[in-house]
This record gives sequence, C-alpha cells and structure tokens, in this order.
Amino acid sequence: MDTINIASEEDSYTSISNNFIKYYMTDANGDFVKLYLYLSMLSAAAEPISFSKIADHLNCTEKDVCRGIKYWIKQDVLRLSYNDKKEVTGIILKTLKKPDMDITSELKVVDFTLAQSVRKSTQKEESKEIEEITKPADVQTEALKAPRKKQPSPEDLSGMLRDPEIHDLINEATAYCNRELAQKELNSLIYIKDQLGFSFDLCEYLLEYCAEIKKTSFSYIEKVAKNWYEEGISNRDEAEEYSTRYLTLYSRILKTLGITSRFSPAPVEKKFIDTWTRDYGFSDTIIIEACNRAITSKPHDANFPYVNGILEKWYKNNVHSLSDIAALDESHAKNSKPASRQTAETKKSKTDKLRQLEQFYLNEG
Repeated sequence: MDTINIASEEDSYTSISNNFIKYYMTDANGDFVKLYLYLSMLSAAAEPISFSKIADHLNCTEKDVCRGIKYWIKQDVLRLSYNDKKEVTGIILKTLKKPDMDITSELKVVDFTLAQSVRKSTQKEESKEIEEITKPADVQTEALKAPRKKQPSPEDLSGMLRDPEIHDLINEATAYCNRELAQKELNSLIYIKDQLGFSFDLCEYLLEYCAEIKKTSFSYIEKVAKNWYEEGISNRDEAEEYSTRYLTLYSRILKTLGITSRFSPAPVEKKFIDTWTRDYGFSDTIIIEACNRAITSKPHDANFPYVNGILEKWYKNNVHSLSDIAALDESHAKNSKPASRQTAETKKSKTDKLRQLEQFYLNEG
C-alpha cells in the first residue's frame, strides 16, 4: 500500500498554519518548534501566562523561552505588543506567508541585521564620521592577528567550565547547533571566549549568526570568530554592521555577475572583494557598476579578474564616485574621437587612390 490516511479521534485542536509546517518548521531547532506549538495553543485559549510557566511546561529555562521567541521574531513569525510605557504586554502570532524561495536563509539574516543597523542612532554615525575625519592621514591601522589556539589543561578546563558565562554559552551552542558539543567543540568555544576575548553578547551573536546561515560546524564558527577578531570587531553592534555590509555586497556581486549556483564567493573571490573595499576604498555602488560593465562587455565570461581590471583602472584614476566614472568615460570618448576620425580619413584616402588607379587602367584600355 503506497499511501495512508491520517485521522484523529481528538475533538480539541490547535490550528497550525500549513505555511509554518512547509516553510518554517524544517530549518528550526526542535525546541523552537515546540515553543511555537505551545504558543499557538495558548493563543487559542486567549489566557495570560508568564514566561516562567511556559518554561516549566516545556521543561526549559526562561532564557531558553526568550531565545526561542527571539528566533521566531527574526523569522517574521512572531511579533511583540507593547503598552504606552514601552513594556512588553504580549506575543502576536503573525499570519505566515510563503517566503520568496529565491531568498536563502543567509539573506534573511542580512535583512534582519540590516533592519537592526538602520535603527542605530544618528549620533553614533556622526561620531564615527568625526573620528575618521580627525584621524591623521599618516596613521595606519596595524593588522590584528588572531592568537594561536592553546589547548587548556584539565585543571584549567575544569575551572572554565565552572564559569557561569561559559556554562550559558555551552547551553546556547547546544541549542543553536542542535546537538551536544564534543570536547573539541568545547575547546573552540572556550578559545573564542577566553583567548579571543569575545564578550558573552558577541559570542551569543556569533552562534546565532552561524546558525541562521546554516553553518554550525565549529571549524566554521571559529573561522568567523578569527575573522571578526582580525577586523577589530569587539561588540555585537559592530558584528551586525559588518555582517550586513559584506553579506549584502557578496550576494549583490554574485547576482550581478549572473552567478546563481551559489550564494557565497570562493576564498579567492573574497580576496578580490577585500581589495576593492579595503585597499581601494570603493563603495558598493562603484563595485556593482564595475560588475555591470563586466557583464555587458563579456555577457558569457564575466569574472572577478575582469571586474578587478576595471576597478584597478578606476583606482589609478582616483575615482571616488559615479560622477568621477562619468567624467573618465567622457574624457576617454573625447580622446577616442580624433583617432576614429583619422581612421575614417585614412580609409577614404585609400578608397580614392584605388578609384584613381582603376580609372587610369580603364582609360589606358
């Protein structure tokens, strides 16, 4: 028998959106799914309840409940309601729609972090600009190098595991990775917290970020942590802004170049992008313009080296904006016209001589 029928003897039901089951449930941590199902039942009952009672029913901590709610808010599944004092008064289960299937989970987190970065205060942005303006031109930022990982001794490890923050991070990592951590993974987590000096909040965002882009191997998590360390990232806000900046740029570059088979550039391609953004100081707009020109010139063979050639030329010509590019194009067009006119005149001269020669032979004949 190839198919079976599903039926129930139960008279009391909780309605669950089919879109939740089809598109949201599969990628979520099992504990987060349980939380959503319980919240769905509570919403049908329409009775107030405390976080502590939710935690008791699900056999978890209030922090686990908050983490799950935070996850579903990011997935646009839940939203919070507030009173006039900006205090949380409730949780609203949103109407779920079929997500755009072309958007990966990696880009979903970009959208969320972008929304976060937009809410940064104007004062913070202005202070950054002032800092950049007042920094002496000859001061060069020394590149940081992530320290080599040291294996803790059994005594050190035992002491670290008694640290409440380490203990909480292990619980968070277990939830986000959906598995118990092996000893090697514990060592990586301790390395990030202890040797790289990440705060609890930054470690938490690191785990959250890697889980949302579905990269939960600790070799990957550790690489991301080292990259953030070497970029001088020291808090959650900086990590969110960095993730937004580069993930958005990566995806736009690949899409512009017609690369749809993957959502992340290869390591050698990332080196090109780093050169364009850090060494050349180009904005996203200029980089995408170069990609557009590459795909126009070589629609079937546009690649990163070709884009690099365009941007390298613009860098040597002190391009800083689209207007600079327009001026460079105009200058190039003006310099090309005399050559074109000279070529046309040369062709006309050759044609006239051929006609004269042809006429001479006709007359002789």
